[in-house]
Amino acid sequence: LWRFDPVGPAYMVAAIGVATVVLLYKFLKDTVGFWPAIMVSALYATAPLIVRYSRSSWNPNPLPFFALLLIYFLYLGIKKQKYIYFLFAGAAFGVCVQLHYLATILLALAGAIIAINTNYRRWALTFLFSTLGFLITFSPFLLFEIKNDFPNFQTILEFVTRGNTVGYKSANYFWIISNVGNIFLEEITKIRATPITRIIFWTLAAGSIWGLIKNWKNEKKLFFSLVVIWFIGGLIGLRSYAGQIFDYYFGFMFPAPFIAAAATFSLVLQHKLARTIPVVLTIVGITYFVANGFWRFPPNRLLNQTSTVADFLIEKSENQPFNFALITDSNSDHAYRYFLDIKGHKPVELETLVTEQLMVVCE
Repeated sequence: LWRFDPVGPAYMVAAIGVATVVLLYKFLKDTVGFWPAIMVSALYATAPLIVRYSRSSWNPNPLPFFALLLIYFLYLGIKKQKYIYFLFAGAAFGVCVQLHYLATILLALAGAIIAINTNYRRWALTFLFSTLGFLITFSPFLLFEIKNDFPNFQTILEFVTRGNTVGYKSANYFWIISNVGNIFLEEITKIRATPITRIIFWTLAAGSIWGLIKNWKNEKKLFFSLVVIWFIGGLIGLRSYAGQIFDYYFGFMFPAPFIAAAATFSLVLQHKLARTIPVVLTIVGITYFVANGFWRFPPNRLLNQTSTVADFLIEKSENQPFNFALITDSNSDHAYRYFLDIKGHKPVELETLVTEQLMVVCE
């Protein structure tokens, strides 16, 4: 579709990123109303980390959309008591685990949401439909694993069980949740080394828990339990991984703090004297996010640079066969080879033939 432009897949990821904002708005409008939905969706759409991972092609980048889709279908399945939604939820999970291994945590979270909000008599059929949906989207991956002696399954097992000196050794889960939650919000907002993110975390956590307690015996229990399990339970699950945590490891729960914000906003908006607080916080948040967005920094023009180097190599080769090599500290020669290939001057592999020319790019 994009005529072999390497940016093409990034447009797909960007489209999925926009769809995530729309889905978030739809979900929140259905659960807490228009104003919390529109305010929180605007915050999500401008958050620096969210934008950063919504504009380039990489396996984990579409994960927030499919994780949110999983949660939304669980909500619909429980609320409407229709098993077809659990089929869709299982299908969404089948995609999630292929985008990043830590998305396996969603399985435990989904199980907790179902256990708390459905009658145990419905668990068997819920599990059956969810598993069927999972197998539909997971089957290509599974067939590859069977054919090749399960290389990725071995990697998944090694990844989620590996330990090193970075992981927390404390048994104080109260401190662990607070610490990881603070790191999560620092990454999303890019507000670092201040008490602001820690205050925000505990406000969202307390607001969500209070909402669950307040609505335990009515139909809103489903939404607030979902928020608490995904936001706080996700952090607990993530902290059970003992390795170093990078910002994209939070991808399976990127929407969670924003949904917690919507839950908290919905409680505050019930009090007339406090209704301006969510509005002011949203305006301040969006202003800060936009002021610190990636667009404030000049681009690296890497695509144009690589294409220009390829044109230079083609010119110097004088349409004769050539071998190609790259001198670099850490980069790969794939990008140069890609442009040389689509421009019709694919280098000859050294293993195939040593030609009269060796083109070397030094970075």
